[in-house]
Parts: sequence; C-alpha cells; structure tokens
Amino acid sequence: TRDWAVEMGFGLFAAPGFESQTVTVVANTRAIDVGALNKALAARGLSIADGYGSLKGRTFRIAHMADTTEADMRELFAAMNEHLSHA
Repeated sequence: TRDWAVEMGFGLFAAPGFESQTVTVVANTRAIDVGALNKALAARGLSIADGYGSLKGRTFRIAHMADTTEADMRELFAAMNEHLSHA
C-alpha cells in the first residue's frame, strides 16, 4: 500500500518508522478530490476513508487489516488507478 501511494505520486503521512501495519494514511500531495474518488470506489463496492478534522481532503486512509487479501488490495488499487487516470 505504501509502495502504491509513492508510485502514484502521493506522500505518506506517518513519519518513517511510525507507519501502521493495519492502515496507511496517504498524504494527498496530488490534491485529488477524495470524495469523488470514494464515490467512484463505492460504485464498485470498495471504499477508503477521508482524513478527518483538519486533515479532511489533505489525507486519506487505506485499511489493510483483518481478512483483507492481496487480491483485495490489487482490486482496490486498480479501481483507484482507473479513477485517477481520468481525474
């Protein structure tokens, strides 16, 4: 997930060494419309979480915990890539 974020031109919010193993907080350095992205993902039964408070729109969170598989993550990234290629 962190590799995807960096490869797509986003930043990582957590300082190196303090990253979570269950959720990645992506710095929205590309200034995308996170709400529009999440709406497009919802149409496919997928979702991410917007930042909250002062971080709303400036970050978004991608969960990768519990029974989430690599295939689930590949599906999410493919859907996100498709949306971002048209944004």
